[in-house]
Amino acid sequence: MEENNQSNPVENAPVAETPEQLTVSDAITGVFTSPGETFETIVRTPKKTYWVIPVIISVVVGIVLTFLFFRDEQLISGVMDKQKAALEKRMEEQVKSGKISGEQAKVSIEQAEKFMDPKGAFFQIIGYGGALVSPFLILFVLSLVYLVALKIMKAEFEFTNILNVVGLSMLVTIVGAVIGFVLSVITGEMSTVSLGLVLKDSSVGLKVHELISKIDVFAIWFYFLIGIGLSKIGKITSGKAYGVVFGIWILWIIVTSTVSFLMG
Repeated sequence: MEENNQSNPVENAPVAETPEQLTVSDAITGVFTSPGETFETIVRTPKKTYWVIPVIISVVVGIVLTFLFFRDEQLISGVMDKQKAALEKRMEEQVKSGKISGEQAKVSIEQAEKFMDPKGAFFQIIGYGGALVSPFLILFVLSLVYLVALKIMKAEFEFTNILNVVGLSMLVTIVGAVIGFVLSVITGEMSTVSLGLVLKDSSVGLKVHELISKIDVFAIWFYFLIGIGLSKIGKITSGKAYGVVFGIWILWIIVTSTVSFLMG
């Protein structure tokens, strides 16, 4: 009887709670429908590379859009005309300042036009190579930047989860790229969902137009999602996360725009 009354330590041991599993498809859907809950679940889920599929999708979509771009004569001619006009203006300014002669400027323009031929191998390599490499470059560069920022704030996190946050958030930029391309085909010039659609470069100037075109709806959405994700995986306040994410983005815009303005 005593043996029967004795409790079994194995039976009475607390059952370990199984971490909630999140499939890749659930993560992809969740980043649009409930990003906060999705990133919280990712933290509790055994280490998993949710970033791989979004990056592959980004590469495929990028290659398809590049293929379509090269076959749209109006878009190509519009981009080429702007680049040639900018080059000619820059050469003209250098001739006026006495840095180069008129003959040197002419030779420089002719050489540049050879590389700017959209049907040439150089232009094709740049286009398709960019579509292939850019998603990985964006993923790892941004993740390393946020790694440093979270380390400075002494947050506790796994680097894999930073990759997951950035990778899943890139799904928004894929949608933005597709919509932007459709708008570009409709308008006949490269466009984004930004003030650049309303304020044309003919009215605000080419450099200002480039600046406002960078601040598009999907870019803001992208960084907003990253802010949510970093706050969840790093267990920091939303204010700190948004401050880091948007602060770095704004700094990048300022630096790149300044370089663009200085280059002419």
